[in-house]
Amino acid sequence: MKIQSFLGTACLLLTPMSLADNHASGGPEWAMGNPVEIYGCSFKDGVNGYELSMKHAALVNAWGEEHDAFQNHVGQLMWPEFSDGQYPTDFTWLGYWENYADYGADMDKRAEHGAELYVEANKFLEQCSHSEWGAWEVFPAEDWTLGNHVTEFSDCFYKEGKGDADLLVANIAFAKEMSARGLTGADLGAVQLWPRAGGPAGLENAISFKWITGYPSLSAYANFTNTWWNEGLITAWNALYGDVVACDSGRVYQSQVMNRP
Repeated sequence: MKIQSFLGTACLLLTPMSLADNHASGGPEWAMGNPVEIYGCSFKDGVNGYELSMKHAALVNAWGEEHDAFQNHVGQLMWPEFSDGQYPTDFTWLGYWENYADYGADMDKRAEHGAELYVEANKFLEQCSHSEWGAWEVFPAEDWTLGNHVTEFSDCFYKEGKGDADLLVANIAFAKEMSARGLTGADLGAVQLWPRAGGPAGLENAISFKWITGYPSLSAYANFTNTWWNEGLITAWNALYGDVVACDSGRVYQSQVMNRP
């Protein structure tokens, strides 16, 4: 089964017009969201984290084939490329599905038959978080998301008095702005992730959503940055989003796809 994705989620995963400008209903409406899970862990002292991560991903794939699980799923390991040196985890795994039915079925199989996966993971990982997110697509990517690529994360917060309706209007306008500048899903994809479970405790630490942009390569990332800085796309973004949200500095990962349909 082919999953339209960008995350590389991200990914993703939704219909080509996930943010539909639905005038028939009197205004724009959010489309269907899709499931994403993220594991964040530290490596135990003295282990070869990368080597053991590769072995564990191979184990997960073999286990999935044996149990007919994770066959309509994309999973990727994510390694920091640009950061402030304060990344909270050494090991980041991001996985996503096209729909909640497949997601739920895979969760049941992992809960019932996945003990060996946890036993093996515990040999080299510790202090793990496991969070669940809902994904909504802003700008659809092409199928390069099913191979290794680059993923940029930012945490975003609504400004006072602003909310989902304001964001949706800005999202639709921004997608049109990027298309008008000649950008396509061959250049990048963008999704927004909304916390469902497993996020930081307490309302004071709660983000509104994560903004994720994926690129097929670092050169594509550089080309977009040129469009952003030198060709005025940042000005358009500020005009659309500046009164709606505030987002922190991007964290950029090399996304290594380990599981795909």
